[in-house]
Amino acid sequence: MEKLKNLFIPNTKNSQSTIAIMVAVQLAVFLILWTTSSFRLLPTPMEIIKSLKGLIANQNLFYELWNSTWLCLKSLFIATIISLIISYATVIPFFRPFGYLISKFRFWTLVGLSFVFTLITHSGHQLKVTLMVFGITVFFVTSMVSIIRSIPKYEFYHARTLRMNEWQVVWEVIILGRFDQVLEVIRQNFAIAWMMLTMVEGISRAEGGIGVLLLNNNKLLRLSDVFAIQLVILLMGIFLDFIIGKLREFFFPYSKMTIEK
Repeated sequence: MEKLKNLFIPNTKNSQSTIAIMVAVQLAVFLILWTTSSFRLLPTPMEIIKSLKGLIANQNLFYELWNSTWLCLKSLFIATIISLIISYATVIPFFRPFGYLISKFRFWTLVGLSFVFTLITHSGHQLKVTLMVFGITVFFVTSMVSIIRSIPKYEFYHARTLRMNEWQVVWEVIILGRFDQVLEVIRQNFAIAWMMLTMVEGISRAEGGIGVLLLNNNKLLRLSDVFAIQLVILLMGIFLDFIIGKLREFFFPYSKMTIEK
């Protein structure tokens, strides 16, 4: 009973076994409610599993998933390089307004910019990559600039007392000192990119992708297929998010010391 009561007390630490049982019970309740739902348009879990088999056999689900995953990771890599350059440049007063302007572009919609990027690019693949890179960069820069501004002043003073010049301070305090947080920003922006993927692939259907497959089945009102594709997108996103999180723990194990367990 004590363990059960702890589940409803704020900021209480629970064992891994207790958390696993809690998740299993909640998942079981969710599946029961889903299976017994009176909403007829909602496909059952068995119908989704059956549709999943059909998608794998007849619609090249894994191939389309790989195309989309590669597009997302490629765009994320390019956007990360661009975003870090812009973010680190904001420590120089001359470039600070530019970084501020880039961060405000996150309020623009990609649909309205697709025509401009179509004129700039030369293929459907380039168009999708460009749209994805733009969508990721504006959020990435916003997060990184916020991290840089939140660095305590005493860290800069400490570096200067060690007779470092300002460029060395930038390297040690801002770049090396916050590189573990860069991976966390990458992890957060991957989720944003993964959500944008379907929309971007809908704008340019060249080369296919999981988004095109989803939109085609949605247009034909194949709801069980749509839910099956959504499930695959969700599971793949969770898996890649887990991998990025583990990479942060592997390369920067000290980063876990600041997290409340």
